Amino acid sequence: MDMSNSRDSHPGPLRARPYPALDRAQTPFPHTRVLVLDGEVEWARSCAARVSNLGCGTFAPPPAEAAAAVRDQEWDVILLGPSALDDGTLRALEQDRRTCLLACESNQVSAQRVQAYLPLEPDEPCLRHTLGRALELSLLEDENAQLRLALKSRFEFGAIHTQDRRTSQALEVARSVASTRANVLLSGESGTGKTMLARAIHEHSDRAAKPFVTVNCGSLPDNLLESELFGHLRGAFSGAHQDREGRIAAAHGGTLFLDEINSAPLDLQVKLLRVLQERSLTPVGGNTEVTVDIRLITATNQDLEAQIRSGRFREDLFYRIHVVSIELPPLRRRMGDLPALCQAFIDRFAQEYQRPLSGLSADCLAVLAGHDWPGNIRQLENALERGVLMAQGDELRPEHLGNDILESVGWKAGKPAPDSLVAGIAHLDHLPSLREALEDPEMAIITRALELCAGNRNDAAAMLDINRSTLFNKMRKYGLMDLHFQ
Repeated sequence: MDMSNSRDSHPGPLRARPYPALDRAQTPFPHTRVLVLDGEVEWARSCAARVSNLGCGTFAPPPAEAAAAVRDQEWDVILLGPSALDDGTLRALEQDRRTCLLACESNQVSAQRVQAYLPLEPDEPCLRHTLGRALELSLLEDENAQLRLALKSRFEFGAIHTQDRRTSQALEVARSVASTRANVLLSGESGTGKTMLARAIHEHSDRAAKPFVTVNCGSLPDNLLESELFGHLRGAFSGAHQDREGRIAAAHGGTLFLDEINSAPLDLQVKLLRVLQERSLTPVGGNTEVTVDIRLITATNQDLEAQIRSGRFREDLFYRIHVVSIELPPLRRRMGDLPALCQAFIDRFAQEYQRPLSGLSADCLAVLAGHDWPGNIRQLENALERGVLMAQGDELRPEHLGNDILESVGWKAGKPAPDSLVAGIAHLDHLPSLREALEDPEMAIITRALELCAGNRNDAAAMLDINRSTLFNKMRKYGLMDLHFQ
């Protein structure tokens, strides 16, 4: 087997797991690369020959070349013999923390690095069994690492792109408090991304390796919500046939995310307050307190202060969960993000459903911009998923969207969206000069951007996706320098 491949050229995709072993008539570990090291090269070569019978590509270098083989090649398994290795090889092994390591009753490296031990003269059945178990464990660790990496990138703050000033401010607050244990209250309409932001906060905290547990308080009846959160003992109520751990205890060491906290009944709010104050809970039907360590993130789509005034939410609990408050604006107030959001969803669904779509038409974007999106980003995501499924060509068009969206903006096939510039021009009997037609909308857009940003020119430039000096030049051109905004 060619052993000249470098680390960078080693194939990335995961292989099928090699354990349990295949039938003995087959080689159980094809394409598995094994490096055999020992101070006595004869022992290493003898062991490598037995490993080769299992279908592995093996290499047993002389001691002087061992360190270079560890550093310069990618191996699935490194097998250490009983004889001492030189210091350079031991240092190379310590620096390589990824490779599955087996040892023949050797104490040359840390026991934590060795995934399995072999006898001094391992036979083929022993090698077959030990290699299988060690490779299975190694592959599971690789899969877990890849899943954690994928999960972290999915919820990176940097992956939540926005040009909206309020959304940017919300993300900055979330980023600044992520590494603390402060309780966070997320507010905003349904579908604005509160769950995604809660997960991002968890993934950027020192609790990222611990559980992230989500409970939607509005999806469960009051009598089941307490048992879901606190757990119960067998016989605590009718149907409680066995002990059950609650979601709060399941989040121990990690983060508990309570969505729609405004739906929690008052008696349960009292118990939640006690958990936050004393860091302990008592399961339903139990007498023994259980200590818990959680970071709490809550979310609401209601005005909790109004709920307090009406007697439906406890003021003391509000101040406990309201240490840091982050409000996410609705989609209709951050329409500058619409093109980027649409493209991101189209790219994802086109790949998922194997569609050749590359983007959306101008008419389609105009239709989407004319809708008020009561379901916010979640509704937009669903609409675009449906559109991708319906589309046949390489471009998403209005007719691929659902009828509810088309009817809400009054769109009909062959006609532009009623609020679009094209629709307005269609009603004109006299056209201005091209220069006037371009300058007047530009002036109006800049004026509106300054109004939305309360006169902040940096924010207005960011909203319009131009640099600050370009904005200043255009403001001078249109006589906007002396305008004041509140």
